[in-house]
Amino acid sequence: MKIAGLKIGFLVSCILFLASHVYAQYPGYKTVADATAFRKKAQEYTKKTNSLESDFKQVKHLSMLTENSVSKGKFWFKKDNLLRWEYKEPVQYLIVLNSGKAYIKDNGKVKKFDMNSNRIFKQVNELMLAAIKGDIMESADYKITYFEGSDSFLAELSPLQKNMKEYVKNILIYFDKKDFSVSKFRMTELSGDYTEVEFSNKKTNLPFENSIFSGN
Repeated sequence: MKIAGLKIGFLVSCILFLASHVYAQYPGYKTVADATAFRKKAQEYTKKTNSLESDFKQVKHLSMLTENSVSKGKFWFKKDNLLRWEYKEPVQYLIVLNSGKAYIKDNGKVKKFDMNSNRIFKQVNELMLAAIKGDIMESADYKITYFEGSDSFLAELSPLQKNMKEYVKNILIYFDKKDFSVSKFRMTELSGDYTEVEFSNKKTNLPFENSIFSGN
């Protein structure tokens, strides 16, 4: 009986340790009780979203620097596969992703290149599109764990592909509980450095022309 009691006590200790580890990792979040129901609601939102306009704040953390780099700007998305990131502070910078092509405008000069030439850039682009469109829920390239907080859901993506595992530790995507839209996105590298983008003032299904994704 004493041995059985010790085994039960050890098992309970392991469970409590694992549970506390999850909560310590993401304070305020617990494992989603019904991941299937969450995925369904998130996909319902994305299917109805043909376009998205939003402000964004980007924080870049580099261990070699004492302060984080903070940028602000405007973001546009339109089905299918059209993205525009317009940085306005502290410097003006533009990134447009359009049907496999990337346009980068810096100091008034526009550079164009094929995203297939950079596998990491291509995969991050596909990841962003998949998150906004809801396709990320079905991806076989990541192990996905879902958590729930008071005002948002959190999807933790751990890469399974070798080339991403060598560069990315994990990717966190936060979904607003009010409408299941993406509210925040964080990619953490193996070094611990990370890039976090938070969206605000989101407006869906506004009419705007494809010319906004021309790179100008």
